[in-house]
Amino acid sequence: MDRIQQNLADFIAGCDYANIDNKYIQDIKYRIIDWLGCAITGAHYPQSTIARQFFSQSQGIQEATIIGAQGKYPAGNAALVNGIIGHVCELDDGHRKAIGHPGSVTLPVALALGEKLNASTEDFLRALILGYDLFARLGQAVNPSHYSTWHTTGTCGAFAATATAASLMRLDPQQTCHALGIVATLASGIQESFGTHAKALTIGHACQNAIYAASLAKLGYTGSPTAITGKKGFISSTCTEAHLDILRNPSEATLISDTAFYKIYASCGHTNSPLDALFSLLKQHTISPEHIKQITVETYKVAVDITRELKSDTEDAAKFSLPYCLSVAILFGEVSLRQFRPAILHDPDVNALAAKVQVVESAEATARFPKRQASVSIRLHDGTQYVAQVMDATDEVNTHQIEQKFRAATSHLAGQETENILCYLREMEQHADLTPLIRYLSQSCD
Repeated sequence: MDRIQQNLADFIAGCDYANIDNKYIQDIKYRIIDWLGCAITGAHYPQSTIARQFFSQSQGIQEATIIGAQGKYPAGNAALVNGIIGHVCELDDGHRKAIGHPGSVTLPVALALGEKLNASTEDFLRALILGYDLFARLGQAVNPSHYSTWHTTGTCGAFAATATAASLMRLDPQQTCHALGIVATLASGIQESFGTHAKALTIGHACQNAIYAASLAKLGYTGSPTAITGKKGFISSTCTEAHLDILRNPSEATLISDTAFYKIYASCGHTNSPLDALFSLLKQHTISPEHIKQITVETYKVAVDITRELKSDTEDAAKFSLPYCLSVAILFGEVSLRQFRPAILHDPDVNALAAKVQVVESAEATARFPKRQASVSIRLHDGTQYVAQVMDATDEVNTHQIEQKFRAATSHLAGQETENILCYLREMEQHADLTPLIRYLSQSCD
């Protein structure tokens, strides 16, 4: 029998915090800061409000905090709603090669179970790192073919979230293998939902299902030990070209954190490389919008399929529209949440410039995906043409920028509260438990 799934389970159950390289500890702390800012920003989005309203009306054991709601709720429900909340603003971190957002599916689970179980900070950090690691491995094992229709954050994310849950719940290797087998039959997420509220539900669903899978496994419920790699398992069912080597022989020495990135644009990740190219042009040249005749983007097929159309009816739709994103980048010099407010979405100047954007496939860029190659060409009415190309997303960001992004997201809160939680998170491993973080969660949206 193929032991890949059991080996992964052995690694998750047996991972010793003391053996995790300090660089992963330092990295994951800033991912907590980043997600928390995204969640505070997303707490008042319609998707979040509806989900919070729905689940706050249901009864259940009081275990965990839902951001923006009074009281406590069952851990699975809290993870689901917080999963939605942390993803809706499209500023959550991601992994280029795995093509998805590991923080969005691991942090809500770690917070809900961490609160329920009164976990130590070491247990919390280890569980997050394990979730990130499995996301990176499984996402790379199935992609890029998986991403032709599936939403990796919901599918592979369900397994990553289960790794986080299994670690916090201290499942043994056999129980962890069963939990992975159980969640395999629950994992889902389709790209057809992009641009709608249902996209974020995919993330919340992965979080909730992870807690259900781990909880059932702890009680003795079984799942297939080959659910991931079997002939009729997850990988065979959802991709056409598997890369199984990356799933073999996991160890603390090979935890994967490479090519994980932080979002600097408030839009779909597939708009990032064209925006990088555009901003490089805008730094080099003074380009007046009224002088632009046409803008042409050449990039990989996935980006073309998902972002080619001009869409500005809603914030959700516009974030998946390269014409819109390039237009606001030129007119406002940034692509932040401010550019997706109703007044700008329906601004005739924005949409007139966006109508001049053409997005086409580059065969070379498609062949290099999941590298994010893109070129942007701006042609003026007088015949002048400016061209810039990037061979991959730059993802250049530092800890200062992450902290500033967090401060911007929490500007409506008392400044000292923000600085106190930043101080706690920077030194999180030196604290005993999660009490300051849970308190901040419950107060951050009052």
